[in-house]
Amino acid sequence: MSREPSREQLIDDATRWWVLMNSGQASEAERRAYQRWRDADPRHEQLCRQLEIRLGVFQVPIAQGVDGELLQRALNVPSSRRKVLQRALLGAGVVLGAGALVSQRGLPLAELTADLHTGTGQRQSLTLPDGSELRLNARSAANIDFDRQRRVVHLLDGEVLLNLASDPARPFFIHTAQARIQATGSRLLVRERDGQGHATALNGPLDIAAGGGERLQLPGGHEVAYDALHFGPVRPSRGSATAWVDGLLELRDTPLSEVVEALRPYRRGVLRLDPAIAGLRVSGLFRLDNPQQILDSLARTLPIRVTRHTELWVTLSAT
Repeated sequence: MSREPSREQLIDDATRWWVLMNSGQASEAERRAYQRWRDADPRHEQLCRQLEIRLGVFQVPIAQGVDGELLQRALNVPSSRRKVLQRALLGAGVVLGAGALVSQRGLPLAELTADLHTGTGQRQSLTLPDGSELRLNARSAANIDFDRQRRVVHLLDGEVLLNLASDPARPFFIHTAQARIQATGSRLLVRERDGQGHATALNGPLDIAAGGGERLQLPGGHEVAYDALHFGPVRPSRGSATAWVDGLLELRDTPLSEVVEALRPYRRGVLRLDPAIAGLRVSGLFRLDNPQQILDSLARTLPIRVTRHTELWVTLSAT
């Protein structure tokens, strides 16, 4: 009787296959053999999916400058292939661990429980395994769950912009704490923080189901706010909604409350807003990477006072 392979051996095997398939050196026969190995055991399929999600989004080795042939030779050494692969990724400026990304800016592993995560003031652009493009705004987290039937992005917190690759056989969903969204268009924006959500159908419609059972067909070129139970009014989408991708905050007669919400992910500490001035309107174009400069500019142009109690505690109040 043959001995059941250990999890360590399965991980080693899956890693070897993954590197070969992404090296540009695999023959057609090897690709067929890989598919047979993958189909032979549900554990093989699970490990391959994890590698595709957790490594494939970085397009290693090609996009990170890691030579595929070199990696294959290293993986043939009897020592831990997982450690070899991790060292190769480290050399490309990426650390993989606990199923998450650690950027060069040093986010601690303990904080990163999601597949994808950005910290304060960080934005991230990624290519998903299907070729879709995903952009995360600051202080955002998401898990990726792709299989042969569907593609799902679980937005845990924050904001995501998606440019979807066409795949009629696998519908694309965005799951959040408050809603389930199916994208039938090719470009969309979803934000959810503190139980309040906002969806924008930039190109093509969205089918949105709120947790309370309400459903909404959001037409292309429109946006809607929502929570777990209700939808707000449907409005034409704002062209400025995606300005954050370029590091900009574009405001056109925007309530001060929305400005503060947009700034919070870009500064550390507490930013409090007096409700008495929440409705003041703001217009302008600002750089998100300097939130303190934005606050100073607002204080010069609006009847507000910016009080810095400490470096991490700032209050906006009426003058």
